[in-house]
Amino acid sequence: MLGGLQARIVGGFVLVILLTLIVAGIVFFSLLGSYQRAIDRATLVLLADQVAFGLSEFSTGNVSPADLGRYLRAQSEETGALVFVLDQRGRVVRDLSPGSEYENLELPVTLQEVDQSHTAYVEGHVVAENGARISYLAGLLPLVQFEHGAFIAIALRDDAGSNIGADLVPRLLLSGLVGLAVSLLVALWVGRSLYNPLQRVTSAVRAVGSGNYATRVPEEDGADEVQDLARAFNRMTSQVQRNQETLQDFMADVSHELRTPLTSIRGFTQALLDGTVQDDERRARSVEVIDDEARRMLRLVEGMLDLSRIQAGQLQLRPEPVDPSELVTHVAEVFRPRAEESGIALSVEAPEGIPHIRCDFDRLVQVIANLVDNAIRHTTAGSVTLEARHEGHLVELRVADTGEGIAAQDLPRLFERFFRGEASGRRRGTGLGLAIAREIIRAHGGEITASSEPGVGTTFRIALPAADKTLGPLA
Repeated sequence: MLGGLQARIVGGFVLVILLTLIVAGIVFFSLLGSYQRAIDRATLVLLADQVAFGLSEFSTGNVSPADLGRYLRAQSEETGALVFVLDQRGRVVRDLSPGSEYENLELPVTLQEVDQSHTAYVEGHVVAENGARISYLAGLLPLVQFEHGAFIAIALRDDAGSNIGADLVPRLLLSGLVGLAVSLLVALWVGRSLYNPLQRVTSAVRAVGSGNYATRVPEEDGADEVQDLARAFNRMTSQVQRNQETLQDFMADVSHELRTPLTSIRGFTQALLDGTVQDDERRARSVEVIDDEARRMLRLVEGMLDLSRIQAGQLQLRPEPVDPSELVTHVAEVFRPRAEESGIALSVEAPEGIPHIRCDFDRLVQVIANLVDNAIRHTTAGSVTLEARHEGHLVELRVADTGEGIAAQDLPRLFERFFRGEASGRRRGTGLGLAIAREIIRAHGGEITASSEPGVGTTFRIALPAADKTLGPLA
């Protein structure tokens, strides 16, 4: 059974062919009528010329009217033409055709009209009493004396002339049927070439809807538009598959990350409830652990919500022109007391004349503060440097430390959510800070990268377009 689209394609194709054949037939037969009349007139002229030639021969031979009549009757029998002898008013006084059925027929032509005509023949038509339509050519063919007559007309009944239409109609009908059959086959082929690729896409959509996200469709079948649809579908399913895998990983990571604090909270709560913890010091310590784990869960949930909003494009930014030097100086002042307490030298390198950047000040402070916090945490009696510089059409912000560094195998995964290196100090965080930082920087039309050497230190680089450049999402 033909599908709906395929049936419409085939039906539309056949309908167009039928309409084309009908219009072509109407135009053809309208033109054929004038062509038929032209052929009949040419036949009359030819017959009239033959009769005129015979008359001229008989005229030179001084033939009798009887002999002339026999000659004209013979011409009528051989050619099928009607030969009329007319009086001066155009009445048929002698019908020299077989049957002689048109004597006394009045033709709308007179001897005076024929005599004054500048053409060889005067043409016209008349309808006889029996309903026959007769076309005629009247002339002086040539001037001879006829018995009881003045001049001659050569005529043809319309139904006796050449019937081109009757001869061509069967052939035209046969040609039309053959053309319709061929067009139907072509329509079926075209319909299948369009329908089959779309049917494959439809089946693939159903498969994806059933959870088979690895489904793909061929991209080389069908018309260009169908190929574009197939490519778009494959891109969509690839993205859906990645999103689904990401969601599954996300849920697995969330479950794993929440399991530890929940286990700790449940354990200490149970100990408090069943009286295992007796002294006040251990009881206070248990409550402190429960509070710390609850706060860590809260930070984890808030971080996940922030990351989800950013990745869903729901991050609300309030961009404004910001001086990069003021930005890094502000963050340095916030962390200076903590750095001094930890014995770390915190410095700022921000020369004057650096172009402004268009950004959300608070969100960018959040990113740089996270980087400085990590740098101080993983640096012992070293230094942390905040730097702003102008590189071509970009403004680059750097946070560099002389801390423990990051292992080479950890660098490619540094900005993945929930990823934390193997160093014991790194296990304290939620593993979402750098993932959130990257999404915030990308929302500003920039990029963040990291380089590190274990035992030497780590440098984070944030590249943002200068304020007079296009800023992607913020433009």
